[in-house]
Amino acid sequence: MRTSLLILSACIASGLLVVLWLDRTVPIAEDVLVTEAVDPTAATTSADRALSVVAPAEPTCVLLDDFTGSSELSWFAVNDGVMGGLSQGSVAIVDSTLVHSGVLNTNGGGFSHAGTRFASNTLVGYSKLQIRLNTNGRQYALNLGDARNGRISHQAQIPLDLSGAWQEVWVAFDDTVPTIFSRRVNSAPVAADAINELNLILGDGQDGPFAMQVDWIKACL
Repeated sequence: MRTSLLILSACIASGLLVVLWLDRTVPIAEDVLVTEAVDPTAATTSADRALSVVAPAEPTCVLLDDFTGSSELSWFAVNDGVMGGLSQGSVAIVDSTLVHSGVLNTNGGGFSHAGTRFASNTLVGYSKLQIRLNTNGRQYALNLGDARNGRISHQAQIPLDLSGAWQEVWVAFDDTVPTIFSRRVNSAPVAADAINELNLILGDGQDGPFAMQVDWIKACL
């Protein structure tokens, strides 16, 4: 918008009145709409970035067992007595929770585990397990049985929480290593279509009582 500006200048000394007529453009804020070109390559503000961030989708999971009786899986305990050890361990379902408890004795094998078996095609298409459990400060590991060789277990350590709190852990199949009695061996890596057992094993070298609780186990893509 253009407007003319009339400026009156009084020259006191000469007693003359000077009138200046200036023809110039003067912006009037309330009548001006400013549109700025946006460079699509320009950096966004922190507010823009916050709005554009999309939270990663939760991986697709299926429930393997929540110990409410809805699963067909059955659980059992295996102790080091199979190799002459003296540890004692058992499993029970208490208030919809799997409880693995007993007394570990390192004068022998020094281990006890809670496990279940299933058809070797059960985990086809999945790549990891999610488990909600409380190890009560003991170092457990996850073993995956191998239908190709019954002596092999593919093992990964469960993250240790010394606080005795409940935790949700992820164990990717690719993070396991082949073992025999928890000793690493040279063998083929895990294959989802060959997993026919999973167990949670305690063999942390500490004598004494133990009690682990598991709330649920899921298989995830």
